[in-house]
Amino acid sequence: MDEIRALFKITGPDLDRDELVIGRQGLRVGRGADNNLVLNHRELSRQHMRILWRDDDKYLVEDLNSSNGVWFNDARIPSRVPQVLSEGDVIRVGPYLFTFVQLIYPEVGLALPPEVHVNGAQPAIDRQKIKLPMHTFGEQSTWLQYLPAIYANDEFLGRYLLIFESIFNPIIWTIDNFDLYLSPDIAPEAWLQWLASWFDMLLLPELPIERQREIMRQIGWLFMRRGTPAGLQRLLELYFGVQPEIIENEVCHFVVRLPLSQTQTDLDAEVANRLISSQKPAFASYTLEIT
Repeated sequence: MDEIRALFKITGPDLDRDELVIGRQGLRVGRGADNNLVLNHRELSRQHMRILWRDDDKYLVEDLNSSNGVWFNDARIPSRVPQVLSEGDVIRVGPYLFTFVQLIYPEVGLALPPEVHVNGAQPAIDRQKIKLPMHTFGEQSTWLQYLPAIYANDEFLGRYLLIFESIFNPIIWTIDNFDLYLSPDIAPEAWLQWLASWFDMLLLPELPIERQREIMRQIGWLFMRRGTPAGLQRLLELYFGVQPEIIENEVCHFVVRLPLSQTQTDLDAEVANRLISSQKPAFASYTLEIT
């Protein structure tokens, strides 16, 4: 490759990759099939944003009049106003994060002296080109911007600070984007059970991950209806994928009919009993009928 490119890390639901390399042609992102990167998510517009290259080897991000906006380092950017990207910048569109890792420069060859043959002997130096990656030179830490201006052009200090920046950046990124860990759509699997515990909700790790996320998306609705037939019915439906029937035929007693023969999960009556016991009113008794 003889052109500069940009390397991005990308995270979010239903992705088949975790890195993107963008050349001078740029990248357009959205739900529409005419985009370079199609992300079929309800929070994205048909044409949501684009990343473009500028003649001075800068990359920019632009909001294409999207409905939910493009967030650039935690601030929403105005539509049709491109923003210049620097290494370490984070772009958020819906539940997806694009982290600008670095520029990738083309390799350059070092020129060697002309071949000299002495008495017909072969040259002592191998004439094969020596390849050096250009991007290993001139890299500077973005932390220089927080120091007095006198240090802005200090190459040694810029490279020295890269050591600490590489160590602390993952921690800083986690803190700055902690809200994403609270999103049911992209929170790590282990966090889902922890979030469910805030609402005293039983969330078994044996459930498929997408079903766990769907339960957490409705956790507010379920919590507000805790102890009601509607809330218990919806929770059982989310767990087992079938429609249960709840019959209140006696005072302080009800019957739950659960068609486990129709479910495609491996969950059994024991799980159903645990769910019902955790959600029913303390004064009520019940009978579980498996069909």
